[in-house]
Amino acid sequence: MGRTFTRQRGKTRVVFGAGSWSALGGELDALGARRCAILGTPGRAEDVSRLESALGARVVRTFTEAREHVPVETVKAAREAIEGGDVDTLIAVGGGSAIGLAKALALDVPVQLAFLPTTYSGSEMTPIFGTTEGGEKRTGRDERARAALVVYDPEASLSLPLDLTIASLWNALAHALEAMWLSEDDAATRAVGEAAVSALVPSMGALMAAPGDLAARMLALEGAHLAALAFADTGSGLHHKLCHVLGGMFALPHAKTHAVVLPHVARFLGAAAPNATSALARALRVVDPARGLEDLGRVTGIPSGLGALGVKREDVPRVVEAMMKSPDLRPRALERDAFTAMLTTAIDGRPRRTSRTPLRAPESLRTMTGFGGNHASEALPGALPQPGNAPRIAPYGLIPELVNGTPFTVKNAENSRVWMYRVRASFSHTPFSPLPRGAFTAALEGVTPARTRWKPMPIPEAPHEVDLLDGMVTLGGAHDALGHVGYLVHMYAANADMHDRSFSNADGDLLLVPQEGTLECRTELGWLRAAPGTVIVIPRGIKFAVGLAEGRGRGWMLEIMGPRLRLPERGLIGSNGLADARHFHAPEASYEDRLCPEGFELVHKLGGRLFSAEQQHSPFDVVAWHGVHAPYSYDLSLFSPMGAVKFDHQDPSILTVLTAPLDDMGRAVCDFVIFPGRWDVLEKSFRPPFMHRNAASEVNGVLKTPSPSHGYDPGCTFLSPLLTAHGVSTKTYEAVFSMSEEKAEGPVRLPDESLWIMFESALPFELSSWARQTSLVDDGFHELFEGMRSWFTPDTR
Repeated sequence: MGRTFTRQRGKTRVVFGAGSWSALGGELDALGARRCAILGTPGRAEDVSRLESALGARVVRTFTEAREHVPVETVKAAREAIEGGDVDTLIAVGGGSAIGLAKALALDVPVQLAFLPTTYSGSEMTPIFGTTEGGEKRTGRDERARAALVVYDPEASLSLPLDLTIASLWNALAHALEAMWLSEDDAATRAVGEAAVSALVPSMGALMAAPGDLAARMLALEGAHLAALAFADTGSGLHHKLCHVLGGMFALPHAKTHAVVLPHVARFLGAAAPNATSALARALRVVDPARGLEDLGRVTGIPSGLGALGVKREDVPRVVEAMMKSPDLRPRALERDAFTAMLTTAIDGRPRRTSRTPLRAPESLRTMTGFGGNHASEALPGALPQPGNAPRIAPYGLIPELVNGTPFTVKNAENSRVWMYRVRASFSHTPFSPLPRGAFTAALEGVTPARTRWKPMPIPEAPHEVDLLDGMVTLGGAHDALGHVGYLVHMYAANADMHDRSFSNADGDLLLVPQEGTLECRTELGWLRAAPGTVIVIPRGIKFAVGLAEGRGRGWMLEIMGPRLRLPERGLIGSNGLADARHFHAPEASYEDRLCPEGFELVHKLGGRLFSAEQQHSPFDVVAWHGVHAPYSYDLSLFSPMGAVKFDHQDPSILTVLTAPLDDMGRAVCDFVIFPGRWDVLEKSFRPPFMHRNAASEVNGVLKTPSPSHGYDPGCTFLSPLLTAHGVSTKTYEAVFSMSEEKAEGPVRLPDESLWIMFESALPFELSSWARQTSLVDDGFHELFEGMRSWFTPDTR
């Protein structure tokens, strides 16, 4: 949707753009509006007066006593104020109070409605009305309450105070979410709601930083408009019914009530509307939408419970009884006990994770060297039992736990296990609940033979806090999640630590490749650190959390299902070169004995889906451990590259750091390959990667480059599908062909400031739904390979 537009949406004409109020006179002429009354709240009296002067004689009445929740007494007073004016058009200026009053009047007075919203309530686009009498709010839907004209002018919202701005945006968010919950089988309406959320949430952050940002105000109005369109299609459901009951019963502020209640209702309705919950996860860019809304509430200053608004626990039965009069509310019918529990939590407020201690490894980090060996480490002397692994009473009263990362009966060389000795039992947690399928774990939607490039993922900006898990998206891969064979490539962009939250993957090993920002990785077995140029491998099933040393980070994550990552066979290379086993580092035991009364979230991946549980203590309480199933880090600058020293460019497999074999024929589920700084000394050869088609899918990433060109910027990712022709660009070919003999033949030192990575697989690469739909797809990538002229000269060899 553009920043300035005019649309006819059914009965309603919509005018959108900065300064659009100046066109109001002409729009009213088109409506045939000759005798108008302007309605507003006391706070908008100045706007009402300004409009009265601008519109001149056509304004015959004004009323500036509109009130929240539209009390019937206010409706009566407004009706008396406009009587005798022969009014044909009501112009409402403001938010839901003024617009709601105009709608209520239109039910009794034959008028057309023109709305000039100055908030983000969204009421202007719906025929839904509501009035309050005797502490009870009555709502309904009537076409007489639908506007003939809506004029959106972001300049009119600049005077809205920040606290009211944020509360009003939450109101708009409630409209979008309600519409999504009620359109479980309507993809079109759900998509409009998702687009609304995608506009509203970033506008909140921008306006918190700069309330006078006109572009952010415009984005907020767009989001509110989209939310209202979606809501107009679906009408009210459980969430709005609850907020109306609460508002009428306790005279609560309407927008803030929506804001407080929304995360609780999202948790209550998640399983009842899985499609909507997945769409919400995508729009919020989180794996758990309810938690995402809670975090958004925290950073925007919204209370976590209705108790902060004056609602008490003893009020619960009264509210429940009022709600049970309409038990068949969509999308989930009310069960008294479940709804009572939800409402009680909504009054108390879920404990907020106030622990904001930065997740940082000790400055002097102690590790153990070696790849694939049986390591042993203890943070307290004598914590490892001898000689058995599971004594009846372990040293220090620790609890033994065995993690088998491979089936019991695999060959000894493949067996991967670790014994851990921890402070508290790891099985003490709430039942796991499924999380929606969002951008992370997005469904794969088939292969493509097209070379594709994605621009670098933008790193989130404050005040939004996006940790590595919420900032993760799935690019694609090839896998059988239940058969545990395959690989997936994920990407992340984040600006926050994983506070009181861990992730573990039962499906396979994870390889973290930071491109920007140092990862401070706390695992059950201890700490690891990875700056750009260092990688971390987390074995299957091991819990970990990531902090960002610089407060921002971006990179890739490779997931391997089936075989474990290992060093490649060197074959004829011999016993040295490539990655040396002694340069890999495993963590030394490091523990925290910490209770978490606010809850510690365990996010677990199994069978391609995410699940969440909570426990009341940190899982990083392993005091000692021994085994081979351990995480490790590796500094890529220590890689010893091999290469041709006479002629012809070597295959990239010669630069493999780690591999996960698919079979004994030399095929790989996935190889991790790097292109580091090194010497290039080929003679009479085309030195850059020549045009080729490989029986491999190649996902490349630019970690760093001294001189970005042709869109190959640090952080970008590009795909060369299996047996699709690829190579360097047309311009690079022309430059090489035109190069002087002296320049072409001299030795060249490829700089250490250049480092590209590649995930290479013998399996086809399927794109995820996110990869196909994201705006980061570089539509101009194919142009780099166009216009290649023929150099064929049949008469000259």
